[in-house]
Amino acid sequence: MIVIFDVDGVLIDVSKSYHYSIVDTVTFFSGKKVSKEALLDIKFSFNINNDWDASIAGIIFSKLNIPLEKFKEIFKEYSQSLEKMYQFATEHNITLPEYQELVDYFEKRYQEHRKKEELIFPHDVLERVSKKADILGVITGRPFDDLDYSFKHFDLYKYFDYIITEDDIPKPELRKPSAYPLRLFFEKVSYEEPVFYIGDTNADLQMVNSFNKEENKNVNFILKETPHNQDINTEIKIKEADEICEVLNSYDYSH
Repeated sequence: MIVIFDVDGVLIDVSKSYHYSIVDTVTFFSGKKVSKEALLDIKFSFNINNDWDASIAGIIFSKLNIPLEKFKEIFKEYSQSLEKMYQFATEHNITLPEYQELVDYFEKRYQEHRKKEELIFPHDVLERVSKKADILGVITGRPFDDLDYSFKHFDLYKYFDYIITEDDIPKPELRKPSAYPLRLFFEKVSYEEPVFYIGDTNADLQMVNSFNKEENKNVNFILKETPHNQDINTEIKIKEADEICEVLNSYDYSH
C-alpha cells in the first residue's frame, strides 16, 4: 500500500500562515487592503493551487477595482496560467511586480507567519498510517525550504519515504493539476496498488484523474474536507484525520 499526502490544508493547517501571506502580499503590491475571504474565494474558485499565483490574481483584482463576482466572470479564462494572468494585466493596463520580486516578498511574510501553523494529522494517526502503508509520500506545491521548516518543527520527516516539492517541478505549467508531480513520484517509487492520494483541492483531484487517465493507473483520491472544498464531488471523503485509518482498513477488507 502506498499513501501520499498533500501538505497545506491536509497535513498542516495553513489558514494562519500562507493565507495571511497572500493578504500581506496583495496589500503590499496593490496598495489596497483586500479581505482574506475575497482572496481565498479567488484562489479556490479558480482552482489556483500555487499561493504565489493566487497573490498575482489578488493584485489584479485589487487594482481592477470592480465587484468580486464581476471579476470572477471576466478573469476566469485567464486564471489557469501565470502567463495568461500577466497577459490580462497588460490588456487592462495593470502593473504587476516581477514574479521573483513577488515570490521573495511572499516568502518573507510566510517566514513571519509560519510559527502559527498547526498540525492537522496528529502523530498517533501518522504512526498508524505508517505501519499500515508500505510507503508514505508527500506531493506538495510548497518550496522545499518552507516544507523543511514545518517538517522539522513538527518532526514529520520520520514518517515519509519520498517527497516531491515545488523545487522538483521544472516549469509552472507542470504543477498540479498537471499529472507531472505524480508521474515524477512514481519515477522514484515502483507503482504497486493500492495507492491513495489525500488532497483538499480540485487541483489535487485533477492531478490524480489526469495521472490515472494518462498512465492507465488507479490512484484513489481521498478528499480532506475543509470549508473551502464542499463543492468537490469525489467518492472518498474524510472530515477528521483519524478517519483515514478506517478508509485504509475498509479498503483491505473489501478488495
